[in-house]
Amino acid sequence: MVFKFSGRENLVFLTLALLILLFLVAVAEQTAAAWGRGAMQLGFLLVLVVAIWTVRRSHGVFRSGLGILGFLVLLTAASYSFSTTGVRLLQLASLATLFSGIAWLTFRQVLFTPGPIDQNRLFGAISIYLLLGIIWAMFYVSVLEVDPDAFNGADAGPWLESIPEFVYFSFVSLTTLGYGDISPATPITRYLVYVEAIVGQLYIAIMIAGLVGAGISHLGDKKRQ
Repeated sequence: MVFKFSGRENLVFLTLALLILLFLVAVAEQTAAAWGRGAMQLGFLLVLVVAIWTVRRSHGVFRSGLGILGFLVLLTAASYSFSTTGVRLLQLASLATLFSGIAWLTFRQVLFTPGPIDQNRLFGAISIYLLLGIIWAMFYVSVLEVDPDAFNGADAGPWLESIPEFVYFSFVSLTTLGYGDISPATPITRYLVYVEAIVGQLYIAIMIAGLVGAGISHLGDKKRQ
């Protein structure tokens, strides 16, 4: 299959940015060095910039995204001088808000945009799945910031140091692989884990059914024309 870009492939670029982020997360964990964590932060910034760029025609959403991104940048700068739990939780909350907004907008574009099921919508379905894994990783490290004993097999620390292994754990939970090297140790973390597993399975079923339904609806519209 040959992909031809027409200038409307915003979700293709979002998926590529997410894959780059996940690679940089792995690099950060592999190196366990400051430059690796810096590269991972650039990966998060890349995803956010690409996502905000793709909604530039929707002025209200675009301005809201820029506002939250600016607030996040200020928090990140402040964290170098005031690395407290409160500041780190605000960072995570801002990131989770932005990524959740990106996932919702992508979901709407994939399932509720008129027209054929093209490559952009297929890539969008992939990007939502990747976003779910990243968002849940943020939930996990947020809990770990408050309760260092929330997980077995994971060391507590600032979220930039903890997030690589919890991105791994999140996708293992999302896909219900469950290797067991990291496991929830409290009722709240067990709840988060099994909800993620349920969401992961439901997402696949709902997305496939939605795409098939949208495709059938588009074919029906074409026949009536």
